[in-house]
Order: sequence, then structure tokens, then C-alpha cells
Amino acid sequence: MSTSLSVDLLLYGVLLIGLSTFAHRLSPQAAPTTLWVGIAGGLLTALLGVLGLRGYALRRWAIVVVAVLSIVLLAQAVTGWLSVKAGVEAANQAALILTVLWGFAVGQLMNLVQNRKGLPFDAGPQSRDPAAGDE
Repeated sequence: MSTSLSVDLLLYGVLLIGLSTFAHRLSPQAAPTTLWVGIAGGLLTALLGVLGLRGYALRRWAIVVVAVLSIVLLAQAVTGWLSVKAGVEAANQAALILTVLWGFAVGQLMNLVQNRKGLPFDAGPQSRDPAAGDE
């Protein structure tokens, strides 16, 4: 995995932990599992980023983790906006933060997939350098 992708994963993990903690503090009843999803997902993506900086080829695992996180964060954002519709206090800010977190997850997923070098759906073996690994 390239250094740029590893740093992006590390920063995304820190951002996910911070913003999900903030959203949970704003409205604990509107997003009850946001704190746990944010901490677990943030730690996992940060760990993948650190391991990527150490030279491990974990890009495929990072794609899977961020894809799952984007699905879970979308569900959390929908739950947050339904709480806004139900009239829960302070749910508006939490729903907005969850929507921003989901947007970041989709952007990070696109960032990971955009660098297609080494993925199984590449053009073919002639365009792939076997010594390149999973960069």
C-alpha cells in the first residue's frame, strides 16, 4: 500500500473516532451505536494505516473495512435523520455529523479503489508487476 493511502487511512481513523465521539456527545439518544462504530472502525482503519506505513500489503482489507463502515455509517445517518423527524432534541447536529462521516467513508473508499494497481479486476497479467505487491 502506498504511503499516501496509509496516511489517509490513519487520518480517517482519527477523524472517525473524533467526530463519532462528538456526535454521540451531542445526542446520545439519536445515535446510540455511533460511539462504538466510530471507535471500532476508527481504530481498525488507523491500525491498517499504520501497518500500511510499515510496509504490509493490506489495501484489499482496507477496502473491505471502509466499505463495511460506509454501509454502517449510512444506516446510522438514516437513523439520525429519522430521529430529527421524530423531534429528538439535538438530533439535527448529530445527524449532520453522521452524514459527513458517511461522505468521508465513501470518499475514502473511492480513494482506495481508485488506485487499482494490484487488484484482481485489473486489465490482465501483462499490465501487472508481480514484484509490486499490493501497492
